[in-house]
Formats: sequence, structure tokens, C-alpha cells
Amino acid sequence: MELVRRALFASVCGLTAASCSATGSPMAIPTTVSPVSLADAAVQVVANGCSQVEVHGAGLMVAPGKIATVAHVVAGAKDIEVRGAHGISPATVVYFDPILDVAVLKVDPDLAPSIPIGAASPGDQGSVIVYRDDAPVELPAAVQRLVNIRTADIYGEGTHVRPGYELTLDIRAGDSGAVVVIHDKAVALVWATSRQAEARAWAMRTSLIEDHLASDTPVDNGDCV
Repeated sequence: MELVRRALFASVCGLTAASCSATGSPMAIPTTVSPVSLADAAVQVVANGCSQVEVHGAGLMVAPGKIATVAHVVAGAKDIEVRGAHGISPATVVYFDPILDVAVLKVDPDLAPSIPIGAASPGDQGSVIVYRDDAPVELPAAVQRLVNIRTADIYGEGTHVRPGYELTLDIRAGDSGAVVVIHDKAVALVWATSRQAEARAWAMRTSLIEDHLASDTPVDNGDCV
């Protein structure tokens, strides 16, 4: 899948643990739980059925058994699988929005640990994993501003608004659906690169799929793009 490249009109959106013990009891020892690493939670999304070649994108486990990605990577696909650091799993589309260009895939929950959804602010810095020759590559990403992205749907029709972020991020074809992680939270779904500036990308807010992570029912994933 060629990463969508188009000039966009974007407008800025409005916008220690403590422990104690009773006398005579042993002091509790504070423990910490290491956050899930981006490398463990990131996956490559591979879709078949729309052409003679595989369509490649990216995604991230954002809840047990649920992968966040973009709709245009899996649109019309008859067979989808995700490939992660701990194996490969077939995937089923359980949420698909061609207007906002977001999708949720149901996979084997043992495929990868999950990183919960969160939000970001201008100036925040994090990372994203993309795939180069089918190998994961971690890239730095920074939030420039919150935006309302005005664009057509994934089929090139209409004019719609996608709440998102303008990022400093060097991406290329095949990176669609990669999820930016900042402060151990999944905050942005990479969608397009800018024609007007180097290392500039556009991403939807992962909060757009938050209400759909509990779905287990397969849904129609539209037509091929």
C-alpha cells in the first residue's frame, strides 16, 4: 500500500508510590512494573486479496488481542495477518471506519503485550516502529501540534475532518498504521507524509478507536482502495 501523499489543510484544534506498615510488621518493599516495550507491542500488518502483491502496513497491540491500524491498509482484504516479535497471527477486522481511516483487528492475545491508548501535547517526544524490508525499525517522533485534518475518505470521496497530530517523523510508503508511543501510551496512528516539508507526517488520534476495542464481531472491511 502506497502511503497516502497529499497536501493537506490542517487547522489547530481548540485547544511515587508510598507504603507503610503497622508497628511490629515488616515494611512492604516497593515494587515497580516495567512498561511494555514498543518493540514487543508493535506488529506488521499484511493484507491480501486486492492485488497480486501483499499490502503492507503497521500496527500496535493497544488492548489484549486488539491491534490498532489504519483502514486503508486492510480495506477490501480477504486475508489479513499480523507479524510481531513473538510470532504470527491471523487477524479479523472488528472495527472499520473509511472516513476517519482507522481500524481495529482482533488477533491472538498472546501474540504481543499491549500498550494502552493515551494522548499527547505539542512538544512531546516518543517513538514509532515501522518496517524496512520486513524488519522492525524504531524511529523518533515528536508532536508539533494538534490538528483537525481536512481530507477525503480512503476512497477519495467527500471532505471530512480527522482529529490528529502534526508530527516530526520521517516515514515512507508501507508505514501507514504505525503507532507513535509517548510516555508509555499509544497516542497517534500514522497516516500520511507531507509534500510540503521534510520529515513531517500526519496521524490520527488513537482515541478515535478507544470505544471500539471491546468488539469481537467481524465487520465488513469495505472495498479495495
